[in-house]
Amino acid sequence: MARRHLVFLLALIPLLVAAETTEPTAALETEREDAEVAKQVLELEVREAALRALEEDLNRKIEELKQLRQAAVNIIEPSETAREEQLQTLISFYTAMKPKNAARLLEKLPVQLAGDVLSAMNSRGAGKILNVMNADRAVRISKLMAGRK
Repeated sequence: MARRHLVFLLALIPLLVAAETTEPTAALETEREDAEVAKQVLELEVREAALRALEEDLNRKIEELKQLRQAAVNIIEPSETAREEQLQTLISFYTAMKPKNAARLLEKLPVQLAGDVLSAMNSRGAGKILNVMNADRAVRISKLMAGRK
């Protein structure tokens, strides 16, 4: 509907230009005013169509960005399940080790991760590891574990 209206208005432009070149009369003046109004309406409709097209393009791009953001979040932040599986694997490794070897390796991990591993282990195994660990590090991990329980 709008396209037909637009084509009709575009066809009127040559007539409007021709009307401007003849001598003005009252009827001719009215026609000129009508033509000018029609021209302005046409310009507004063209602008409106362009704005609608830009809005649709912008909405499409916003949706694409949302999808890309979600994909990035999925890559950057491992799922809670994956983190739990990794933690369980570490716990199994450290539980199977001799306390001295486990302590030496846990001392090199971030305090938070070492605390998570030791908290999930049985208290006897965790105690043996903390016993042979560097005293300062053992205290920091113990404080972290105490605050968690």
